[in-house]
Amino acid sequence: MMMSLMLRLLSVSVAVSIFSFGATDAQITKFVKKGLSKNRSIEVLSIKIIDKQLLSNPKGWEAYFVKFKLKLKRGKEILDIEDNDIIFAKGDFVSPDFIDLKTNRSIKHSLSPRVKEIYYNDEHLLFGDKNSKHKLLIFSDPNCPFCKDVVPEAIEIVKKYPKTFSLYYYHLPLLKLHPGSNALCKAMILFQKNGRNDLIEKIYKSDFDYKQKDEKKVLEEINKKLDTNLTLKEINQKWIIDQLKKDIKTVV
Repeated sequence: MMMSLMLRLLSVSVAVSIFSFGATDAQITKFVKKGLSKNRSIEVLSIKIIDKQLLSNPKGWEAYFVKFKLKLKRGKEILDIEDNDIIFAKGDFVSPDFIDLKTNRSIKHSLSPRVKEIYYNDEHLLFGDKNSKHKLLIFSDPNCPFCKDVVPEAIEIVKKYPKTFSLYYYHLPLLKLHPGSNALCKAMILFQKNGRNDLIEKIYKSDFDYKQKDEKKVLEEINKKLDTNLTLKEINQKWIIDQLKKDIKTVV
């Protein structure tokens, strides 16, 4: 849910112009890898096209939804990064983005990859009616600043119109950036199991030390701010750890 890091990295190489290129899957993948590799701080591990959609506007262009895995060197630190982006292609041309002059917004804001129905299961239904007309799918880290703005708003809308909207939630802690999210996510899984989704909402409305690696200290902060009495033993039950791993694997 964070603004795409890949777009910023890739745009350094390709935003100035639109390149002539044959738009096959293999060529799009090669094009993206070449663009990213121009940054000497980046080691591209994998690039995968996860979906393609033909656009009606701009007519004839196709949107390629691409998933990246790479290592980014930042000073003495090496970060493992996974992200998604969209590349546009038509015939012999490819472009990193299009801006709608009427709204001055990237058309990427209106696009999303098609989601398999398997993602919409009772296990991940957080709020709303599963038979609702519109289903919202969220992959999030409770310490992500952008997510902390968006998720509470989405929850409020779904709670207000539960027959119209439903919200399905998957845990995606960005542990390299927010190590404190590991304990938070495990607590959230337990809260949902116990029917305390209100505490999940409260987590998003509270601030936690996202750099804290000591689970005991994170748990103390959770208990203090949420008025709970969770223990390390409770949040580290095997089924909770397995559920978190499963969520991360599903998203990644």
